[in-house]
Amino acid sequence: MSESYKICPICGSANHANALVCTTCGTDLSSVEIATRQNNGNTNIEYDFRQGETDLLEDSIGRTGNVYLVIIVTVILTLAFVTLGLALTTDIFSGIETEEPLELLESASPRPTMNAPTVTLGPPTATYTYTPQPTFTPSLTPTQGPCVITLPQGQTMIWALGQCGHRSLDVMPTVLALNNLADASSVRSGQEISIPRPTPTVDPNALPTETPQANDDASLSDSEVASLGLDESIEAFQPTVTPTLPAGVMWHEIQQGQNIISVAVIYNTDVQTLSQLNRQIDFARCDFGEPFGGQDCIVQLFQGQLLRVPAPTPTPTLSPTPDPNATATPTATATVNIPSAFSPADREFFYNDELVTLRWVATATLSSGEVYRVAVTDLTTGEMYTSLTDDIFFTLPTEWQGIGGRHEFEWSVGIVSEDMPDNVRHETETLIFVWQGIPETESE
Repeated sequence: MSESYKICPICGSANHANALVCTTCGTDLSSVEIATRQNNGNTNIEYDFRQGETDLLEDSIGRTGNVYLVIIVTVILTLAFVTLGLALTTDIFSGIETEEPLELLESASPRPTMNAPTVTLGPPTATYTYTPQPTFTPSLTPTQGPCVITLPQGQTMIWALGQCGHRSLDVMPTVLALNNLADASSVRSGQEISIPRPTPTVDPNALPTETPQANDDASLSDSEVASLGLDESIEAFQPTVTPTLPAGVMWHEIQQGQNIISVAVIYNTDVQTLSQLNRQIDFARCDFGEPFGGQDCIVQLFQGQLLRVPAPTPTPTLSPTPDPNATATPTATATVNIPSAFSPADREFFYNDELVTLRWVATATLSSGEVYRVAVTDLTTGEMYTSLTDDIFFTLPTEWQGIGGRHEFEWSVGIVSEDMPDNVRHETETLIFVWQGIPETESE
């Protein structure tokens, strides 16, 4: 049977009959003619085995050639082992026969002397010794008592709270109860006032500290408290959690059958004042021109609801007289009117078509010749406006609104005499509100 193949004209390699490129050198074989050969071993193949591709011509070597190949490899390996054995034998015998005389060995150059390093003994190396850490023993910190301060001439209860570290008026009801005072205006100059110290606030960013366990020695027994001179009644002076109230305002709890008119009668006030103190309640149907809001004034209240109401003015108290036959004369307690601003809230925003009404709460009525002085400053333009009024509210004129963009306004209320409008007394803290300015097209 004949086989077809192509002979590469460049490298002479045999390729498949359908090959277009030589697998050995990459020569184009598309134009090379196909040759044929017999695979029975009788046909001599003109192929140079030095060119490789012997794996394609495994059958070209006959049985006789394989025998010759095995014989040749065996002879080569035998000669290699014989040569190696002769070389080793010659080496052994040549070493015995060529021993040098004793004289030559003695005259040979001595070997170099190796100097070993010397070890010098020194002080022993310091080793780490474990030292136990000292045991933490919590120290006993006695609880501080209330802050006792003597009120100087011309100062108020609010000043005393600030001297004791308070930054709000939340503790005012506790201070009044602790000192048996009806309200903040009944305090006198030179009087000693006991004020609970402010509760320290916990920093959320501070690292947590270890809390002594129940079995530690941090807890005090009754005998230890007595030995340290601590007063257990100090806990009674700690401020209680009460809702925030400005000065001169108190809470009233609605009882069964009460309405907004009965509350106004109890505290000798009108519906308009109650609406200013309780802006969360709807007074839309009330006529503020009437003391009780008119016939359509219906305010939804429920039993147990808390309403802010004006604190009643303290009544004169009788001063004790040592002579039982003497007639007791009433001593009028000085009343100080200290306004407190509460509306609008700080940073409250108003659109350009809204009116801004400033509201504040007074602790007493104005004296003869006194008025409220409203000071408003446009922080955007730097303009300042003032106005005098005897009401506890003031609606800003549109002339103060400003033109274009948003304007920040800072405002406060103080008490002045009509003949001295620049001498402001008992001024409230400053609050800020934002009022959208009038568009420039409308202002033209």
